[in-house]
Amino acid sequence: MVSVTRIQAGQYAVSDGRFIIKEGSSWYVVAAEGKADLGPLPSLAAAKEYVSTGSTPLGQHNTGSAYGRSQSKKEFNAYLASEAQKGNYGPVVLWMLLVGAVCLFFYLVRGY
Repeated sequence: MVSVTRIQAGQYAVSDGRFIIKEGSSWYVVAAEGKADLGPLPSLAAAKEYVSTGSTPLGQHNTGSAYGRSQSKKEFNAYLASEAQKGNYGPVVLWMLLVGAVCLFFYLVRGY
């Protein structure tokens, strides 16, 4: 189990050598070499869960506000990225197939 310690506001050190850094309204997990491991993540809690379990949580935002919707989109994209990093490309493939099917539907209905 990894531990996360606060360095200063917006910067945290992970016991495995990575860092969690806040940039704007997003959080990034950065490897010791300075390469981004994963991000943007919507919250510090999501970043901590990623470094401890390797996945990100879904569905914890109020989608009734514009801020909640944007955070929910960030969370969904971070989930797709974390699954792809683990070698599970299923959610990414399903999402791309769904987007392609919607585009094809509109193309056929509109007739362009």
